[in-house]
Amino acid sequence: MVTLNYMKDDWVKEKNGTRIMQVDEYQIVDIVTYVNGNSTPVTKRSYNGKVWCTWVNENKAVVTQPFLESDLEPAVPQQVAHY
Repeated sequence: MVTLNYMKDDWVKEKNGTRIMQVDEYQIVDIVTYVNGNSTPVTKRSYNGKVWCTWVNENKAVVTQPFLESDLEPAVPQQVAHY
């Protein structure tokens, strides 16, 4: 069983990094296996260790990119001043 460290919309950053990102989803892939030499494939969905994160870059563009979950750590979003 896989233990996931983050939930959708959690704030994270790369270890030793400064860019604050938000978790979108875990990357799930289809794994095809053949059981007991059977010619009929069995397809299972499995988590591959990557998390898709979104942030706004220096050009104000929204970027979404996968990162290994092990390369991330929790982060606190920058507070926005309300006037």
